[in-house]
Amino acid sequence: MRGNIRNAAAIIVTLMLLSSCTPIGKMQQKGWINKLGKAFPDDTFTFDGHPEEVLSGVDYSTVKVKSELYPDAYISLWKEKGELYTNYLALAYEKDIYDELYRVLDERFPCSSYVIRQIYQDSYKGYPVEDIGARKFIKNYMDYNCQVLLFCDDESQIPGDDEIKEIFYDLIDDEPHIYTLQLYYFDAKDADLAKDDPLKFYKVRYQLFMTEEDYINNIYADYSGGTENDHYIVRNVQT
Repeated sequence: MRGNIRNAAAIIVTLMLLSSCTPIGKMQQKGWINKLGKAFPDDTFTFDGHPEEVLSGVDYSTVKVKSELYPDAYISLWKEKGELYTNYLALAYEKDIYDELYRVLDERFPCSSYVIRQIYQDSYKGYPVEDIGARKFIKNYMDYNCQVLLFCDDESQIPGDDEIKEIFYDLIDDEPHIYTLQLYYFDAKDADLAKDDPLKFYKVRYQLFMTEEDYINNIYADYSGGTENDHYIVRNVQT
């Protein structure tokens, strides 16, 4: 029995060493969660264990947190260079992020109506554990990264290569940000189907990918089902 206990302890220590992270004690993790609770008193947070790392086993240096307002969300707390970080702010300001995207993208693209379906705020990106306010979050941290579903009553509303390039260039010129946008164009009659599964019913998808504010890595066009007509419209362009 003692041998089994020793073996189990050795495994735990090995996993901690492999993770190359310093494990935290119960008092410390409680303090982290309390700090998050003080920053966002409208929500309630409870300890939810530690994340599983694919290569190193359990990461005992990071705390998973359960949120009453966002029960299905992955929320974590960790330290970097002595400062406490969390990914929670992307949830706290989610509505403001949507509002900002609608403001920036509204009436930019030819269509009868559109919906911003998904926002890709990096779920592992760290933010300070404080309520910095939506305006500061948008200015300093927001990812302009989303899917846009566009519904057309007439196929003439679907832009060609030159038109979509001009639309993207105008967007970047008017609202300079780093964008990762996926525009899905649909027949308006397929709107209900599109919202359930956009990858099945779109006519054409245009993708804008940037890694710097004044540089387009590429604009790509692809067609439903995958065809030989899929192609890059532009690649590696300084704006």
